[in-house]
Amino acid sequence: MAVPIMTKPSPLFLENSHDGGSIGALQMLVSDIFTWEMLYQLSQLAIKVAFEKYPKLIVTKKVDNDEAKRTLIERGPSYVVSFVHSIYVTARGIMHLYSLWDASNIDKLYIAREGGYRAAHLEVARTNILFLAYLLYDMIHIVLQYPKLGGMDTMLHHMLFAFCSMINGTYGIMPFQFGWLITGELSTIFLNWRWFLLKSGRDSGSLIENINSMFAASFFSSRIVIYTAGIFHLYIFSVSELKSLSSPEVSGVPVSALGITCGCLILGWVLNLYWGVKIAKKVAAKEDKVAAVVGEKNRRGKRD
Repeated sequence: MAVPIMTKPSPLFLENSHDGGSIGALQMLVSDIFTWEMLYQLSQLAIKVAFEKYPKLIVTKKVDNDEAKRTLIERGPSYVVSFVHSIYVTARGIMHLYSLWDASNIDKLYIAREGGYRAAHLEVARTNILFLAYLLYDMIHIVLQYPKLGGMDTMLHHMLFAFCSMINGTYGIMPFQFGWLITGELSTIFLNWRWFLLKSGRDSGSLIENINSMFAASFFSSRIVIYTAGIFHLYIFSVSELKSLSSPEVSGVPVSALGITCGCLILGWVLNLYWGVKIAKKVAAKEDKVAAVVGEKNRRGKRD
């Protein structure tokens, strides 16, 4: 007699992200999308008013005022929203890592319906919905202003991580991994800040130098050190628990969907390493240039 194969009914969209189930999660998602859009519109209005009342404070004489005004009004609001988003989710990511630090490997990988980490898990799910809402909102503006806010590579990045966000939120998986992934937004804070400085003509001086240094430091700490530690923990110390996620007794996530999620994590890690090497080369080249200038000054001083 054949033994029946145990299956688990597929959950509804984002069902495991909210105590109210799929409906509660969807209401939260729509609300978050409108929140990001409202922030975009308010930012655009604020930039327009700032240019009307304080144009000399917004841009320097180094750049064309009309061109800077057009760029900051058209694209600036998206960078403002990204700036706010990166600050908020980075803070919440650190909170998630702290709250799940002592959890077992399975509690780091699966959002159970009950248990001691239920509250911490739902906080992660809340951040995931916020992150998904941001990706969906941003894709709309990328399409509307294509290719000013990003090309097909940006769209592909957003679509892949939106898919992973949906899978993780629907099946309730990888809460701890989401924590170390989202803390990578720390470097985005300084990247956005740098964009505003450059577009307003502040491309030299101590402020831009400090922002560049903070961007490099935050990138290596969050996207290289923390991300690499997370990858090693997941694929070396949590392999058995990771494989168990597709079991009906746990989340029942399809192996294909789990594979895509894991593949995106690896792809993100490789890309971060690639970008990290490029950043390190730029930093090294700049330090060599500074050393050469200082050396030349010292030689001139000795001759004098």
